[in-house]
Amino acid sequence: MNKAQKRTWLRLLISLATLLIASIFIIYFRSSEIDIYDFSTPARIRRYILLGVLSAIPPILIVVIEWGWKKVYDERDKQIDRQAVIWGAIGAFVFLAGAGWFLIAATKMGSIRAVLIMLLVYLAYFVWNLVLSIVALIQYGWSSKGEKS
Repeated sequence: MNKAQKRTWLRLLISLATLLIASIFIIYFRSSEIDIYDFSTPARIRRYILLGVLSAIPPILIVVIEWGWKKVYDERDKQIDRQAVIWGAIGAFVFLAGAGWFLIAATKMGSIRAVLIMLLVYLAYFVWNLVLSIVALIQYGWSSKGEKS
């Protein structure tokens, strides 16, 4: 398994974990009827600041993973990365279209709050990384297959 594959596996794990944790938070907020737009008390403001700081950790981890590896890949790795980025973008746009359509259909008069648009962009970034990683790993063959690291 070469460094590009290791980087892809790390990106996949971070994206899966982030999407899972974000889904749990969204389900919890919806089931508890917590209004994420209510900044009326200082305790709620502190909670949202903490949630914002926590949600900044996964993108920082992905940037560190991308930055930490030396960019000494062969032509095959670069070609796999190019194709995976295209499929990742398609996956993110399909997610945004589906989620936007659902929010427009599910809200009063088809209006979407700005906070939800920011949340959708945040989640779309991780959908992009998830699809990108899956496509790249499929092209690599999901395993090392005798490659030396």
